[in-house]
Amino acid sequence: MPSSTTARPPYVVPCEGPVGSGARYALVGADGRLVRAPELSAVGVFRPDGRGGFVAPAADQQGRCGYLDHRGAWLADPVLTFTEAFEDNGLSRFQAQDGRWGYAGTDGTPVIPPTLKEADVFRHGLAAARTEDGAGYIDATGRFVIPPQYAAAGCFEPNGLAGVRMADSGRCGYVDRAGRTVVEPRFDGAKPFGPGGAAPVRVGDRWGLIDEQGEWIVEPSFPMLNAFGANGLAYVLGGPVGDRFRGFLNARGEVVIKASDRLSETFRCGLVRFDNGYAHGYLDATGEEVIEQEYEWAEDFDDAGAAVAHYLEPLDEDASEEARAAAANRPSGRAWGVLRSDGRFIPVDHLEPLTNAEGWVLGFGHGTGLAAFVTRDGGVAHVDRDGLDVCRVEAAADGAALRLVDRAGAVLWETAAAEGGFAPVEPEHCREAHSYLVYPGAPDRDVADLAGELLAAEPRPFEPCSLIFDDREDPYEPAEPEDDPDADGSWFGAMSVVAETFLHAEHQHDFSFLQDWAIERFGEIEADTIGRLTARFGDPLPGVELCLRSGDGESSTVWQIGERQLVLQSYFLVGDGDVEIQLWLAALAPSGEDAHP
Repeated sequence: MPSSTTARPPYVVPCEGPVGSGARYALVGADGRLVRAPELSAVGVFRPDGRGGFVAPAADQQGRCGYLDHRGAWLADPVLTFTEAFEDNGLSRFQAQDGRWGYAGTDGTPVIPPTLKEADVFRHGLAAARTEDGAGYIDATGRFVIPPQYAAAGCFEPNGLAGVRMADSGRCGYVDRAGRTVVEPRFDGAKPFGPGGAAPVRVGDRWGLIDEQGEWIVEPSFPMLNAFGANGLAYVLGGPVGDRFRGFLNARGEVVIKASDRLSETFRCGLVRFDNGYAHGYLDATGEEVIEQEYEWAEDFDDAGAAVAHYLEPLDEDASEEARAAAANRPSGRAWGVLRSDGRFIPVDHLEPLTNAEGWVLGFGHGTGLAAFVTRDGGVAHVDRDGLDVCRVEAAADGAALRLVDRAGAVLWETAAAEGGFAPVEPEHCREAHSYLVYPGAPDRDVADLAGELLAAEPRPFEPCSLIFDDREDPYEPAEPEDDPDADGSWFGAMSVVAETFLHAEHQHDFSFLQDWAIERFGEIEADTIGRLTARFGDPLPGVELCLRSGDGESSTVWQIGERQLVLQSYFLVGDGDVEIQLWLAALAPSGEDAHP
């Protein structure tokens, strides 16, 4: 039995380097102690080493790869080009500096020397491997038990069959562990046999199912058919063009789950996620909805049954004071948190999950047991599957240093002050209102000062720009007629964009709450701006509105200041699924030949 100190592997925690330098990784124990400072450029999944501890592939700051133990010590010095996670048989693929592949044991030393041109994972005692002669199969000693002779070779399955592509014809069939052909090569593509004794095969551009004798269970008819999972189901895309369906079929070729909405391609912990673009839920292998469709966003579960999710939590009349206080700390009652495969949802007191450069949630999908969330003070909290903070990474107020702290706030590690260049992390989705401000000097400059500058500016023709339809970026640049045929023409005066955002259609599709969130924040900005302008210039004109440019929704507030009118307009527009929201401030001149009619 492992000792209490090694019963669980350390967590892998990314810590950003100075701006532009990328991430580096620390190891933090389950008890919150620092195992290794953030000086690694990559760390893979820790697996049991067979001696009461754990081992993982890793890379040093120069990108050289080796193997670490659970104490953060190198078992094998980082001198390799690539190392991969350990398999159930205790072997890890690695690539030497000359590009050749081999396999290492859990002590970090080679078991199969790097002599192979390519190497695959082991399945049921054999692994596909390639030499200059082609692909074949090796055992755990590195001996070829099926000579390298194929153009390509797949993995063996429990029924003792593996798919291969012939070197001469390019056709696919199946061989047994002795290399004998069991299913003649007559297919254009072949995937592994599932636990029910069926395999997906392709003829032309259509997929069908065969049995272990190569007889058709379902003749080729599906545009897409994935390999079978451990539960005996395979994801399928079927139906004629214009009436497509997605679902899962069993080894008899029966579609047991058929979804009209979006459906994940993978079961995790016995559940598969589905959504209609607005609400997410989970089905079991019979197609029964076991976690209701009440999440505005959710990811697939990881192997331990945890997923990041976004939940709109209504409060009933009998809600406790604690529940009400927690909801009050979450804008509009929305909560990001950890969803467990038993249906429990655990809210976290953070703004949102950390995203990658494209704005997609990172979540639990990295095998580390942690999900990263953006904190309210611009740090990153690393949360475990029970929704508890394990540690946080935060920049110093002056940006000169980075700190790794435990859940109680005690410093585990910090950079030398000389590094510098660390910035607080800004939310990508649920951004604070001030982050949408774009006028010069924002957010520190009072918007009423901007209004004074516009009122004093020399009037000239202008027309607000659309982020969706206009190629131009300057409202004082003359608009081309083809930019937007619905544009209202030119005004005369001076203007500035106070705040703006652009929501891409693909993000709108996956994160349906983004539009409501942005509208709420722009409502806050507009109300605050009206208050500041009223305090500076007096009450606005009652019942008066001016539309600087029309869209799919707009409103305005107007002040009369001497001979000029000060206009604050909100602007909402949808185009091909994209959404833009802008807030404009303009000072209109009373007359002139270029004035708006």
